[in-house]
Amino acid sequence: MSTFTISAGTMSAGLPAPWPRSAARAGVGPARLTRRGRLVLSALALVLLVVAAVLMSGGAPAAAGSPGGVTVPAERVTVRPGETLWAIAEREAPDVDPRETIARILDLNALESSAVVAGSVLLLPAR
Repeated sequence: MSTFTISAGTMSAGLPAPWPRSAARAGVGPARLTRRGRLVLSALALVLLVVAAVLMSGGAPAAAGSPGGVTVPAERVTVRPGETLWAIAEREAPDVDPRETIARILDLNALESSAVVAGSVLLLPAR
């Protein structure tokens, strides 16, 4: 048979045992990042870099119709009644293939189709 002895003042009924004194004095160890934490931190840094790059570039897109924001000299022409882009291209640049001139006119004026309205003003690429 075994015996169990409780001395006075060493046990408290219903309370958990206190932390060992050595653990309380040790404090908290250095923080370690998990794999997910490193991923989140890397994504945050990437987003901040992209935002900084956009802000430093002025946030404005390049000029429409010209690569790299370079301005292209152009002429203005008013579309006559019954006139097509083909007719304008042949009249303004007779020595160049009309398809190339039409493509440049569409690009320069940011047009989605070759349909033009009489009286509208178009920019034509300089010859």
